[in-house]
Amino acid sequence: MSKVLVTLDYEELEYCAISGARRNIRAMQKDRKPRDNTKYSAQNWWQSNITGVIGEYAVAKSLGEHWQDLEVDRGGFDVLNYQVRSTEHTSPKLAARPNDDLNHIYILAQVHKHRVLIHGWATGYEIQQLGAPEYGAIRLHHDMLNDMSLLPHPTIYTAQVQEWERPDYQ
Repeated sequence: MSKVLVTLDYEELEYCAISGARRNIRAMQKDRKPRDNTKYSAQNWWQSNITGVIGEYAVAKSLGEHWQDLEVDRGGFDVLNYQVRSTEHTSPKLAARPNDDLNHIYILAQVHKHRVLIHGWATGYEIQQLGAPEYGAIRLHHDMLNDMSLLPHPTIYTAQVQEWERPDYQ
């Protein structure tokens, strides 16, 4: 399976952390609630926004795009016409939540310190058909995702964006 490993430098991580905190503040100002019924104490609310931005930034970098916090809704898209789902879990799964657009393409990014492993992608329909219900969403294990090499936009390989080789990651 073709996975992509992206390494971020400290300036990029700082930018992501500040953007994630700003995203969280905007959500509070708009009184946005989580999409599921998870208690606040179990949400890791601040951390999840920062982790989310790190994943989006890494995906944009791998596709040769410049990520910036536009502070506006992009029609549900995080990078180009893709939604990025980021996690720090050691056995990640790509989630489709209730009310997600099944026509969208979702990309799974696993964050570990300053590196992000982009596992692959799936459409909402694929997640719904092949995944299993878990914590109020449908989740698809990372080993069942489409190769990044099959994504309509090509990966741009650089010194910081490389094809992943086992066991290099954690």
